[in-house]
Amino acid sequence: MNVAAGNKEMRNPVLERWRQVLSAGSGTAVFGPSGEALRTWADIEEEASLLAETLSGEPGAVALQTGNSPAFPALLLGCWRAGRAVCLFDADLRGAGRDEIERELGATTRVGVREGKPHFERTLAGTVRPDGMDLFKLTSGTTARPRALGFSALELLADCDQICETMGIRTDDLNFGVIAFSHSYGFSNLITPLLCRGIRLVAASDALPRAIEAGLASSGATVLPAVPTLFRGLLPATSLPPALRLCISAGAPLDPALGREFHARFRLKLHSFYGASECGGICYDASDDVPDEPGFVGRPLKGVAIEVPASPPPFRILIRSRAVGSGGGTFSPDDLLVREERGFRIVGRESDLINVSGKKVNPAEIEQALAQCPGVRGAVVCAVEEEVRCQEICALIAGEGEAAALRRHCAELLAAWKVPRRFAFVSEIPVGPRGKVSRKEIAKRFFGAR
Repeated sequence: MNVAAGNKEMRNPVLERWRQVLSAGSGTAVFGPSGEALRTWADIEEEASLLAETLSGEPGAVALQTGNSPAFPALLLGCWRAGRAVCLFDADLRGAGRDEIERELGATTRVGVREGKPHFERTLAGTVRPDGMDLFKLTSGTTARPRALGFSALELLADCDQICETMGIRTDDLNFGVIAFSHSYGFSNLITPLLCRGIRLVAASDALPRAIEAGLASSGATVLPAVPTLFRGLLPATSLPPALRLCISAGAPLDPALGREFHARFRLKLHSFYGASECGGICYDASDDVPDEPGFVGRPLKGVAIEVPASPPPFRILIRSRAVGSGGGTFSPDDLLVREERGFRIVGRESDLINVSGKKVNPAEIEQALAQCPGVRGAVVCAVEEEVRCQEICALIAGEGEAAALRRHCAELLAAWKVPRRFAFVSEIPVGPRGKVSRKEIAKRFFGAR
């Protein structure tokens, strides 16, 4: 290992925690959904060491795009040991958008997995990355494409510890990992607990309800972090295995009716977890009470302080936490909250972000894709509330065309979940008295939103 890589490892507290976990760990660390052993602790260490040798001495960050591969933990460790920052990419992010983000973050190497083995591409032209950042997460922000958020390993470690200690996730637990490892939720609830606290992991990629049900039974998983859509899909199951003791619901607001029905069927509470990509975990409902109000997210995590403004509710909160990215220490999300005796409740949000099954997308990204379609003079993307997916993407089109053709066009440029489900056509996009477009009014007028 070169001197730069050695210095990087010395100041990376996740790598230090990993050494402690490795010294205490034995047996299987990563399982498959059928309960098969995929990686021991020693396997992860060996893979990480080999990758570090491959990547050491090279400049630039690494774009990591593996999906929920069992190789993910070792690839992450190997990049860090080589002194390289890592940017997490969703498996379905491709094309010019990905290339542009890689250039901005100084990524000179792309690492994926093909046929179970690491695959490298070194044809990227990166620039110098911001110093002190060990990991970049992507999230939809105020721009039309994903926005990169930088974190130090110390901030990632703080988020992991705050989550595990608040939720009571133990070293004898087995996390069922079906949510994306590359998302902030999956990374903080699955990957860092494995590396920093020795909490074993099931690497699963099939999110169909029957596959999850079978995987829980075969693997003996004890903890299931998921989004409300996945929990709703499990309702038809005859039963869930007795080993499953903790269900965590995040990524989208939990419908109280879903929480009540899930508890009635399986005697398991869906514990609401509220967080943001920029700052990690914020609140958690640790109580045994079955949810009865929409948007209830409980109390702040251990190590998280919430400041409430003097203005009347609902209000935007200010979060103070060691897990806030970029060394900021504080963050104020767009969500509007009220404080109750039992904790906090989300009642709305200021931003226009659309929430589809826990994944957030900026409507401007979809509007840009639609604008490239022949015959489209203008497009406004909005959302309506939808029981299964939280929100459904709708598009009002000024111009001519057919919904099927527009869907095909969008599917070539966007991830499948970002493609609008419903379309309406007008000669001109309507504007308000001040000449501005109101997404909320368009959603009500053309798509029946309440």
